Amino acid sequence: MRHRQPVAIIGGGWAGCAAAVELAAHGIPVTVYETAPVLGGRARRVERDGLPIDNGQHLLLGAYTATLAMLARVHDEADARSTLLRLPLAIVPFGPRQRDALTLRARRGPGRLGLLVGLLCARALSVRERVANIAWFRELERSGFARPPQETVAGMLAPLPPRVAHLLWEPLCIAALNTPATAASAQVFANVLRAAFAGAGGASDFLLPATDLSTLFPEAAARHLARHGGHVRIDARAQIVAADSGGVTLAVSDRAERAAAVVVAVGPHQLRQAFAREALSAHPPLAAAIDVLDTLDYEAIVTVWLGYATRVQLPAPIARLDDAPGQWLIDRPDVLARGDRRRLPPLAQLVSVTISAGGPQTTVPQAELVQAVDAQLRRAAPALPRCAWSQVIAERRATYACTPRRATPAGPRLAPGVYVAGDYVDTVYPATLEAAVRSGVAAAAAVCADLR
Repeated sequence: MRHRQPVAIIGGGWAGCAAAVELAAHGIPVTVYETAPVLGGRARRVERDGLPIDNGQHLLLGAYTATLAMLARVHDEADARSTLLRLPLAIVPFGPRQRDALTLRARRGPGRLGLLVGLLCARALSVRERVANIAWFRELERSGFARPPQETVAGMLAPLPPRVAHLLWEPLCIAALNTPATAASAQVFANVLRAAFAGAGGASDFLLPATDLSTLFPEAAARHLARHGGHVRIDARAQIVAADSGGVTLAVSDRAERAAAVVVAVGPHQLRQAFAREALSAHPPLAAAIDVLDTLDYEAIVTVWLGYATRVQLPAPIARLDDAPGQWLIDRPDVLARGDRRRLPPLAQLVSVTISAGGPQTTVPQAELVQAVDAQLRRAAPALPRCAWSQVIAERRATYACTPRRATPAGPRLAPGVYVAGDYVDTVYPATLEAAVRSGVAAAAAVCADLR
């Protein structure tokens, strides 16, 4: 199908870029408006002292098929292979002093076989704990991974021995949902477990970006759109002035522009600002939907980047920490390889430490947080060299709180000609890149259906 007027996309994050790529595949011209100078939204590149680091560490799973399909669409085959490092799911403690920490390496295999073999070989679990874990998972599988609507992850884990819940499933809950197990949705966590452990072989693999997040997808999507007649305008603020079945009027830098439809792909806390007051007044249901989303709570993610002058032998590219305060350590040699050596201190290793799900780290002065994380690593690995460079990036609204029965919009179509995309729209997965991409594809499908 071909249209003279483009479909407007407000927001150049992962959801907006996915919607744009999907629309372009159907022959619909698109224009993406992004207020920031860099594409990617809440998963983007930021430069510090010549290092192209990310505003937060995002892991993918092998089960996240929508994202993998989208990456394959915008990258050529060679680039697609080099953008992600695929690692079997592993919980490996950092440093020899974490003797009581769980060590688990899932094996590649169909369905739950890889997890079960990993559990049987796991260190720090007794035979009774391993058997109870396997029985619990088999019961979850028999139920079709269906959980009561109001159940939390803590409630779902209650039948397990406490050490199993604490050492294995609670850290994975924080990593996947960015919400503490005591408040997190059991159903959404069960959805992640079903995708990772009841699907094809490799579904539970960690997929670690081997480049920065803007390069990984949004900027590749922009080049893909340019080849298909689309446009991406950065540093451009667009606001919906009027919308009906005949099209949408946007105010872009104080100039009116027309579009066949608009997909609003911004964070839920930014949704209201995408509409002029008169547009909301003309559509009371639209205003009511935004009012509902204003009730969402949010969780922070703090990423502490640490650079060392000499290289340290790590037990794995992703290592588990003791939560005091960091939870995961990730080795990022790719960032150093792409850095501007003329502006960098002499570094041999760069790691990121993730602190998820709110907490006092959002209010601690950055210098104190760097000291706390560096001290945490030294407790586990005393031979760690002196920290030569550091950077703290705090995203206070990194994700919505993935609680039971959280507020969600009633589908991608908010009003005639107006659609919404974002990780908070997807009801299956938590606030992940996969949920963002899925929502963008769903919004594009709704636009295509209506334009026909």
